Amino acid sequence: MKVVVVGKARKLIEDKLSEFGLELDERNPDVVISFGGDGTALYGERIYPGIPRVMISHSKTCTKCKENDISKVLNALREKRYQIKDEIKVEIIVNDDLTKRLVGLNEVGVHHKIPTKALRLRIKINGKVIEEEQISDGLIVATHYGSTAYFYSICRKKFYKGLGIAFKNPKSGKRGMVVDDNSTIEVEVLRGIGLVAADNNEKVFEVTTGDRILIKKAEEKARIIEIK
Repeated sequence: MKVVVVGKARKLIEDKLSEFGLELDERNPDVVISFGGDGTALYGERIYPGIPRVMISHSKTCTKCKENDISKVLNALREKRYQIKDEIKVEIIVNDDLTKRLVGLNEVGVHHKIPTKALRLRIKINGKVIEEEQISDGLIVATHYGSTAYFYSICRKKFYKGLGIAFKNPKSGKRGMVVDDNSTIEVEVLRGIGLVAADNNEKVFEVTTGDRILIKKAEEKARIIEIK
């Protein structure tokens, strides 16, 4: 089995691979080992999208890590004692321009660029206007996988299916809602300058008055390894 390891301390695992009959391959791995925290896990998914990934904790902030025993995980990979669970992702596209498309495993969002100024947004779900003019710092749309992260920090709850929409500091006071994961969320910038982002990806796109943003479930999926 060919394996790649991501994380600042990856050498701790790379030095053990041959002991378990595993081969280091950064170009065409069969499995990605994320060794770190939540940020490392998202980074690993971003640079190796769709490749089965197992998370090993090397950080106190790895809320999704179920394993912290390196030898146990490597032995399970060698013996193929694991199952793979598919998780949905969410995409965000600016003005139907596929060069301005980002995909998130946890969430995507529209954020204000200037901290002292709010955004004015018109929000539709499946073509129906739910907010004619929302004044806020923006919004995020999270998967159920990411509902314990940014979404939870805003809404103080998590969900188990669908897409969660969380409004950032809205004037109306409405924090958020959960919709079917086949829903399409449309956001029009009525006034202000914002940034479109996904997970902890440093790549962002600027949006301004008149821009239209489409958010929906992505075709891509994440594949998470669970050790038996």
